[in-house]
Amino acid sequence: MRRLIIPALLLSLALAGCASSGEGGSADRPLVPADAEPGTYWQGERSQSAERAQLVARSDREWTELWARVGQEPPSRGLPGGRMAVGIFLGYRDTGGYGVTIEQVAVKDGAVVVNYRERVPGPTAAVVQAITSPFAVRLVPAAEGTAKFVRVR
Repeated sequence: MRRLIIPALLLSLALAGCASSGEGGSADRPLVPADAEPGTYWQGERSQSAERAQLVARSDREWTELWARVGQEPPSRGLPGGRMAVGIFLGYRDTGGYGVTIEQVAVKDGAVVVNYRERVPGPTAAVVQAITSPFAVRLVPAAEGTAKFVRVR
């Protein structure tokens, strides 16, 4: 009996993952959960971005440009198939202690909604006295629609 339950459970999970709202539907669907799978999420305190920016890379050229803003070689030669990347850059900050985290990415009403959280040091926080430029980049399944970046608290 146990031998039948596990394959049936796996099949039902696979079929549930394939379900969609139909062609052109506007049902909300998460592209990624809050926790990122390994090799799909990068963040740090030092990028080459002097200004605040919120980017979406849907082509190999945009992927390369996004990583030029990070100041590193891309982790892959081109954008991995069936994926797009979202990136948030905070621009220059006078001290350490700042950061950004991409919390969740989902399609909602035909738009790609990127929820992110910024970390700001408190007035009594001990921070490094150095210019930083925090960033976060996340690979997600490719999706159409205008990107909307929403800062969550």
